[in-house]
Amino acid sequence: IEFILKDAPEDRQTVMFSATVPAEIKNIMKHYQKDALHIDVSSNKISTPKIEQYYFEVAEYAKPEALARLIDINEIKLALVFCNTRMRVDNVVNNLQSRGYLAAGLHGEMSQTQRDKVMAGFRAGRLELLVATDVAGRGIDVSNVDAVFNYDFPRDDEDYVHRIGRTGRAGKSGRAFS
Repeated sequence: IEFILKDAPEDRQTVMFSATVPAEIKNIMKHYQKDALHIDVSSNKISTPKIEQYYFEVAEYAKPEALARLIDINEIKLALVFCNTRMRVDNVVNNLQSRGYLAAGLHGEMSQTQRDKVMAGFRAGRLELLVATDVAGRGIDVSNVDAVFNYDFPRDDEDYVHRIGRTGRAGKSGRAFS
């Protein structure tokens, strides 16, 4: 960005949009924008009225059973399960598959071909459950996701909002279980 902006004409208008604004981007904005106005709409997204949110305190050893019961009791047909690590994704996928669910994982150590294949299966409904890390979960835009499960609690508020925003899309309702 700086490579481009340093040679851009002085009499330009520079507008920047981002879901997140890390410190590096803030510094670029301060340096290259004049009389900039910062508009933060994240507070409007923190409470999403069409997404019912549930929280359960569950012992670590009981998480696989709790997840399976929530899926069954709520008759979940299509869901995302978020984990914090690749290893956790693989373990949760193995557990879900051993219980008979159509599940697959998505994480940063997969090739792009593998990720595309998994996403195609999820979009087509050949998978019921997509288990992903936050890195892999960015940009997932699939309609009719019944629920999001935070198998591991996210590291910060933005990750939580991003995760649960994968359900309740296009005016539909959704559920988030943490």
